[in-house]
Amino acid sequence: MGVQHAGLLMNKVADDPERHLDALDDAGIHISTLITAGFQLGDPASWSATRAVHRAMIDLVASRKGHSIYFTTGRTVSCDWDEDLALFAEAVAPTVKYGQERGVIAAFEPTLRTNVSFCGSLSDAIEIAEVTGLGIVSDFGNNWAERGLRETVKRAMPHLALAQIGDIAISSAGGRSHIGKGDLPLERMLGDILDAGYEGVFDLEVVPADYTAETNEDELREGIRAASDLLYAMKI
Repeated sequence: MGVQHAGLLMNKVADDPERHLDALDDAGIHISTLITAGFQLGDPASWSATRAVHRAMIDLVASRKGHSIYFTTGRTVSCDWDEDLALFAEAVAPTVKYGQERGVIAAFEPTLRTNVSFCGSLSDAIEIAEVTGLGIVSDFGNNWAERGLRETVKRAMPHLALAQIGDIAISSAGGRSHIGKGDLPLERMLGDILDAGYEGVFDLEVVPADYTAETNEDELREGIRAASDLLYAMKI
């Protein structure tokens, strides 16, 4: 398929990371980013274990000259937003420091999945990045409907670690869709990021509506083609 870089889910390599990553090396595929576990903010006793996972994932990415790790913030149900931010800043500080020492960006993704995050918008993510020193992952599928998105992207630019290009089927109950098969104004959104000065990594979320299901090779190739066509059209 011509793939040279891939973002990985931690749970797809966790059983034997070196074997899996060696297989990718043999195929000429390099790690760009690695998605890893978030914090259980309401359970401080669990933070040290999560930090240990982050350190291990940072080491894996650093050993392959990768770009970043990222995760969601976690949340409580008993604290308000500012209290959750204070807990998160305390929890994540060692991860940020270790990433800086190893030359790997530690980042977080604002997501609409409220069970794993107290941060659902790019605008709120900016404050979190300023407080914690984390990078931000901007996912089209989470940020597309935000008010004033173009200006928010500009404000987020100093913190933006990764831009994820995906699509959403707004007009149906389909949810996530392959790039170019949904309804998002992808060229406009990509243009906003480029106009704001982004020169970093793009992550192509080539997924069907049910992203827990297997994607067959034809679907995967079609998604990669659509993403490539979009990038070429934008002269990237």
